[in-house]
This record gives sequence, structure tokens and C-alpha cells, in this order.
Amino acid sequence: MNRFTLPLLIVAFCLASLGAEVLDRIVATVDRHAITRSDVEQEARFSHLVDAKQGSISSQDEVAALGRLVDRELVADQVAVFGVAPVTSQELQARLEEMRRQIPGAQSESGWQSLLQEHALTEEEVDNRVKQEIQTFRFIDLRFRSEVRVGPRAIQTYYETKFVAEMKQRHLEPPPLNKVQDQIEAILREERVNALISDWLKGLRNQSRIQAFDPSLPLASIEKKAPDISDLHLLPLHILGPSEAAKQ
Repeated sequence: MNRFTLPLLIVAFCLASLGAEVLDRIVATVDRHAITRSDVEQEARFSHLVDAKQGSISSQDEVAALGRLVDRELVADQVAVFGVAPVTSQELQARLEEMRRQIPGAQSESGWQSLLQEHALTEEEVDNRVKQEIQTFRFIDLRFRSEVRVGPRAIQTYYETKFVAEMKQRHLEPPPLNKVQDQIEAILREERVNALISDWLKGLRNQSRIQAFDPSLPLASIEKKAPDISDLHLLPLHILGPSEAAKQ
């Protein structure tokens, strides 16, 4: 061995030992993908940002964040196999603007920068997260929404059994069916898409090898929760209820 090699190895070992405590930890794996502690913390901060939550990140926030990351890793593999068009800068900018309109204080550039700093997030991290969301929903549109059909009978049944009943309960005069049938069709389509995605995600979970390594982030609580489309994106999917549909 070269006489300079051993001292260098000793120095490298000492430096590695000193930095061992600050190395990012793997808290879970999804097949061949690793999820780190910093991934979980960043996802939890994202959630606080888009939900306009105040205060520190709780353990429940982190468990929920891990659940979302697990499902998105499963979906990311499917997106890669299926193939979707890359996200354009125009699409990214439009989605960012939409997101910021729904976050209090994020409309102005100074307010947005302040919120990013408050949640310890960078613009690049936000951009990457939003790009992933756009690709996920592009895949969902191609994979699920194109398969869903809502017939006139389903719309009529929903109108008679749910829409009219809720309107009367609110002491409102229900509009005729032809005024709200497009909105009711959208409600039913999203409900069916959500059900398809939930079953699909459940199947992906069962087919994959998912392991947790951090006792503070138990996968058991994640497995008990039924998969949901809201686990895949930043902002809650808002489906119009009967009274809201009447306002459209």
C-alpha cells in the first residue's frame, strides 16, 4: 500500500464518522425506491404550505406525508411505463398560478417568497413537485377518465334522489335538470374516477414490497387508510356538491 494511502483512509473514516449523524436516513422503501427522512419532512411542509396551516409539523403530519409519498412512488413507476408527455413551462406556470391563487398571501411575489422561506422550501422544489402532479393527472386522465361514462339514467337518478333532496333541505328551489345536468355529470364522473383510482392504488400496494424502517413513521396506520386520489397531489380535489352545482 502506498504510504500516503493509509493516512488518507484514516482521515476519510474520521470525517465520515463525524458526519454520520447528519446523513439523511432512509425511512421506507417502495420496491427499489428509497424514501428518506428529508423527503417526508419536505412533503409535510408542502402540505402545510398549500393548506395554509400554521404551527410546527406534527408526527401525524409526517405519517400522512409518508403515505402520500408511498402512493406517488407506486404511481410514478406506472407513469414511467405508460409514458406521458413532458410538462411544458407554460403548463407549469399556469398550475403554479392556480395554486398560488388558492393560498392566502401567495398572490404577490413578495408574499410568495415569504411563504416559501417560512416553510423552508425553494422554488425549484415547488416546481419539481408541481411537475410531478401535472404528470400524475395527465396519466390519470389517459388511464381512467377516458374509460368513465355517465349515462342519462345515472344523472336523472342523482338529480331526483340527491340533488333535489339536498336543495329542499336547504330550503332552496331546485333548478330544472337541464340547467344542472352538466355539473351533475362532472360530479358522477369524478366519483367514479376516484373509486377506480382507489381500487387501483390498493392493488399496487398489494403487489409491491413496501418496508418501513423508522418506528415513528409506522406503515400500519397508512395501510389501514383506504387509498385516495387526494394522496397524489398538492391541492384537494374539489368536487361540487348539489348546492354548489346549482350555482354554476
